[in-house]
Amino acid sequence: MKPAIITDSTAYLSEELRQLPNVYQVNLNVIFEDGSIAHDTNDPKEQEAFFKQLETQSSLPTTSQPSVGHYYDTVDQIIEDGYDTIFAIHLSSGISGTFQSGKMVLDEYKHLIDSYCIDSLAASVAMEAIIENIITWCQEGVDAEEIYRRATWQATHLDIYLMVENLDNLAKGGRLSTTSAVLGNLLKIRPLLYFNEEGKIVLFEKLRTNRRVYQRWHELVQKASEEYPDGIEVRFAHALDQKEVEIIAQGMEAKFPNINIRINGLGTVISTHTGKGAKGMLILPLIN
Repeated sequence: MKPAIITDSTAYLSEELRQLPNVYQVNLNVIFEDGSIAHDTNDPKEQEAFFKQLETQSSLPTTSQPSVGHYYDTVDQIIEDGYDTIFAIHLSSGISGTFQSGKMVLDEYKHLIDSYCIDSLAASVAMEAIIENIITWCQEGVDAEEIYRRATWQATHLDIYLMVENLDNLAKGGRLSTTSAVLGNLLKIRPLLYFNEEGKIVLFEKLRTNRRVYQRWHELVQKASEEYPDGIEVRFAHALDQKEVEIIAQGMEAKFPNINIRINGLGTVISTHTGKGAKGMLILPLIN
């Protein structure tokens, strides 16, 4: 098997993964009312410029999935490059049509190349973690069907919990009333969101203060570590709040020294809805 991987920009892959010759990416974008486009990136400088532009908008810009034409071109390139198998993993079908579009395109190439399309039911660090595992399993010689089974199992058993620092973007996006947003900001209410079984972002709990959210994250990690005998991995994502997340991660490492913990940045497409300062925590069950 000579495998290639297709993912989309909301995985916010590390530079090391992006440079691998068998990893291909299709990109989502943010489109403002005036027609200007912000490309999906978690580069801190570009993120700062994006948030400054976002502050001037009365309503949220829209986010667009990758063009179908780009997806066709990507699959054509993979075949031309000599790969015989594709593993595609994309942003949750609960919040984007990227997975469905990718699967539609790949189905048209069944006579030319084997393909396995995985709905992450999540975003960001969850996608990156599963991609790293797929690469490892390929290197270990695991067959394609088993890799697909493992990746799908992880996608359906992982948990992502998201905390927004400010409720304004949720109000602009119609997910919260303006009055509730103002009141919630004044009372420092921190809605803890998560991806449910359908891959949709819904309310998990309402908590007061960031400190209570972090305590709750500790409790959730403790529960998961007891539930999964093969262990878990924890990853944090953030929208330009590196220092705060490093402190959170250090506290987690002190309490759970045997759990691997990583940090990555959120990009413009996800940050459009979560706002600056948003933080997320992934709990990923391992497969040994």
